[in-house]
Amino acid sequence: MPVRPPSVRLAGLVLPMLAACAPGPRAVDALPADAGPRVAELARMKDANDRLDGRSAGRSAGLIAVTPKPLVTGIGFAAVAGQPGHTLNERRLMAIRAAKIEAMRDLAEQVHGLRLDARTTVRDAVAVDDQIAGAVAGTIRGARLVRVTPKGSDSYEVELALDADAVGYIVKAAQLR
Repeated sequence: MPVRPPSVRLAGLVLPMLAACAPGPRAVDALPADAGPRVAELARMKDANDRLDGRSAGRSAGLIAVTPKPLVTGIGFAAVAGQPGHTLNERRLMAIRAAKIEAMRDLAEQVHGLRLDARTTVRDAVAVDDQIAGAVAGTIRGARLVRVTPKGSDSYEVELALDADAVGYIVKAAQLR
């Protein structure tokens, strides 16, 4: 095996590093000759955004980690047998609808909170009655259906999700009331 001089070995190491530091292709350079003014403006905006982010489009394409938005999820369950309907399919659809409403309630509890009313009666240093009631009230908008899953032969599970932006919007709207 031939021995390479040190300068060739050094160039083999340094050139890829320098290429990574060079600016990548710009969107305005890739525009076709017949591009309209709106397309050219979009390309300029993309290049400006890439400069602000401290990256170029060519280099960063494989290196950007996409972080999903945090989600608030709600789960609901409902049995098919207890639903109104003339046929089994009608009862199944009603069970899915009931599970969806329960999942909405779960989301509302997480976004708006749960109001608890509790009353305990103590007689002769003994708790003789303990009552707790919970209530939730609020509006949920923008919930996305994640999945509908049959559970066993007679029930359904529904999962809904809200992203952080939707939760922020709901909370702001509730504060304005």
